Amino acid sequence: MKALIICDDLKPIEAAEMCEVGGFGIEIQSFYDPDYIVRTPDSIQYHQGAIDKIKLRSLHGPFGDLCPGSFDVMVRDLARYRYRGAVTIAEQLGVTHLVLHHGYVPHTSFPSQWLKRCARFWREFLESTPARISIHLENHLELDATMIADLVAEVGGERLNVCLDIGHAHCCSAQTVVQWTEQLRDKIGYVHLHDNHGEKDEHLALGQGTIAMIDVCDALEEHAPDALWALETGPAGVAPSLAWLSEHRFI
Repeated sequence: MKALIICDDLKPIEAAEMCEVGGFGIEIQSFYDPDYIVRTPDSIQYHQGAIDKIKLRSLHGPFGDLCPGSFDVMVRDLARYRYRGAVTIAEQLGVTHLVLHHGYVPHTSFPSQWLKRCARFWREFLESTPARISIHLENHLELDATMIADLVAEVGGERLNVCLDIGHAHCCSAQTVVQWTEQLRDKIGYVHLHDNHGEKDEHLALGQGTIAMIDVCDALEEHAPDALWALETGPAGVAPSLAWLSEHRFI
């Protein structure tokens, strides 16, 4: 059976129970909010208890207003500070997969210069990140897969790859999700699976939107066979998504 991850959608106890029953991994998402750990002093212990029996663990780090390729050194420093904090949390929670955002916003910076700065940022960042933690950069607002593909290729090595969020690609991009997959190929190390109708990021169960889901899953199996699949539908969408995956023989 394919290794699957359930994104907890800020409901760690509910998601952890599903993971324990089904033998799935978990993606912890509460720490995307950098203030969460400040508001909740016992948050590390709380999540440690929730995921104690789950072996495959990933963490979604902060992403709001963070741009590691910015021309402003203070903006890059903030991204480094937030991402470094996410690594610390990942170590405390025994996480081996860390999802961070790519950070590029179309039309806000010259692509070639942004790419140069961002590649330097990630090469330096990886030097001080434990080798056991894989970092997956998630697409968000990009119009196509070129920038994130070029970034991963420029950084090189096996420590950094793409988290392909198929919902973001479907509602923000001019390319189809299959085209994203065909372009990125084995640069994809992690996938956020959910559906929408192409207008906003709805995080629907698989098969409930307009993504050509069978074609996408076929393309992922062909071009990125080693990528981890994470259901980012919220707990309510897990059961129908698992049923869809089973019906179409992807699990």
